[in-house]
Amino acid sequence: MQPCFICSKQRGDMKSAGGVIYEDEHVSVSHMGISGESQSAYLGYLIIETKRHTRGLGDLTDEEASAVFVATNRMSRILRDSLQAEHVYSYVRGDAVPHFHMHLIPRYAGTPEPFWHPVQLAEWPDAPRGNTSQIVQVCSQLRAAMTN
Repeated sequence: MQPCFICSKQRGDMKSAGGVIYEDEHVSVSHMGISGESQSAYLGYLIIETKRHTRGLGDLTDEEASAVFVATNRMSRILRDSLQAEHVYSYVRGDAVPHFHMHLIPRYAGTPEPFWHPVQLAEWPDAPRGNTSQIVQVCSQLRAAMTN
């Protein structure tokens, strides 16, 4: 079996840019992007990962499934309220990383309609992108909103 990127991240072998925004005994939420990467990331693009190594939907315990969807709902609300997202896409796709993870991608005001799809958002030339320090700032804002 190949080493699991998400398990490695949860062990602390690598850090997500901005750190953990929210976690409980079943899930962890962080911003997409690894700390120190030179590439910019779509701001507000979050990943909800199960702590237990499991491949996907249907493999989660009822407690894990509940935690995933509670976190999805809470983080979507916070993305709308704190970052003024007009819409939040959530999806599970692909098998590139064999560890359950849910993508949350906010769509912001002014996004042209041809980019109103989670995959196309990142292709928009004027998409809000940021480096590690900007991601840290967004994550701090989201964490603060979690406590309010």
